[in-house]
Amino acid sequence: MTRIVLCANNIDELGGAQRVAHTLADGFARRGHDVQVVGITPFDPAHEWHETYPRRVLMSQVWPKKTTQNERTRAGLRAEAVAGMVEILKEGGEEPAVFITAQVWGMEILADALATVSPEVRARWSVIGQYHGAFAAAASGRDLARVVRSYSNVSVFTALTEEDAAAFCSAGLNNVRVMPNPLAFWPQSIDERVAREERTLLYLGRLSDEKGVDLLIDAWSLVADENPKWTLQIVGDGPQADVLRRQASELAGADRIDWRSAVTSPQEVLLHADLLVLPSRTEGLPLVLAEAQACAVPVLATDCSSGVRQLVGDWGALVTRGDSRALAQALTVAMGDEAWRREAGQRGRSEMDRYRLDHVLQEWEALLARVVL
Repeated sequence: MTRIVLCANNIDELGGAQRVAHTLADGFARRGHDVQVVGITPFDPAHEWHETYPRRVLMSQVWPKKTTQNERTRAGLRAEAVAGMVEILKEGGEEPAVFITAQVWGMEILADALATVSPEVRARWSVIGQYHGAFAAAASGRDLARVVRSYSNVSVFTALTEEDAAAFCSAGLNNVRVMPNPLAFWPQSIDERVAREERTLLYLGRLSDEKGVDLLIDAWSLVADENPKWTLQIVGDGPQADVLRRQASELAGADRIDWRSAVTSPQEVLLHADLLVLPSRTEGLPLVLAEAQACAVPVLATDCSSGVRQLVGDWGALVTRGDSRALAQALTVAMGDEAWRREAGQRGRSEMDRYRLDHVLQEWEALLARVVL
């Protein structure tokens, strides 16, 4: 049994990094490890994850956006987080333990805490760092410098794909290992879909700029009239929800867009979909692609990361990122080819077997055995 602490920027959001952290924590706990999940800041509204393991949030209030008026508040909250992290590091006696940081901010807080504890406490802990985005996304902003600075001296840094691992190595990290994100569920059987006239094109995810839902709505307006048996179902919440609804209301096909709030059980909507579309501008290794294919749903995605390319392979469909007309053309082909959808869904389910939780946990336990002294 190993003591494992998993840390994310927050652990209350219904987001990708949070789902991975909770899925891994639950899997580790069920395998007998001593697991704790730690969030830096609370998140409002909080999602109830039904944990089977202890949780802790380090800040007493939500981390505020930076302004000249709240610098003292932010400094106080950061000090509070570092102090809480020090308490965690000192817990658990003298046995070796592992800290897994899912996001860079958590690693920065952890680094400050490690700098304040005794050498004996520090020596107990192995640190595994993660980055849940693609290398290209990190390099396009300020994340790459933070990643290299924060993770240069940890035991292992995990990237999502071989392509990203090679890129992070070239950027200066020499401790990189590939570790995929696990699926939270795996349907044991996929029944034949009931023959019906109606078809569902599904988007499942956050309603934010990087997800490209505005491009999907434009593309849908170009193909909706030619595909009267299809409905576009948009499932999710986010900061662009109102803007996207207004955009859709002014375009063709608006009467066949089914808007739904985020769901806690994605398989419930996936098992009723005929095609999943991911129009993102940037991604890491998006679990929704793996989840859809686990349910034998074919996928069409924009070519925006090595993780997307890995999950789509040569059985799904890729389209140029940021081009709504190209997306519309690809949708027309995919929606019009039932044989391709059936074959792509079946092949995708077979290919996604490697992302099942038990398989990924085996990789994690092999890694833990290597880093824990």
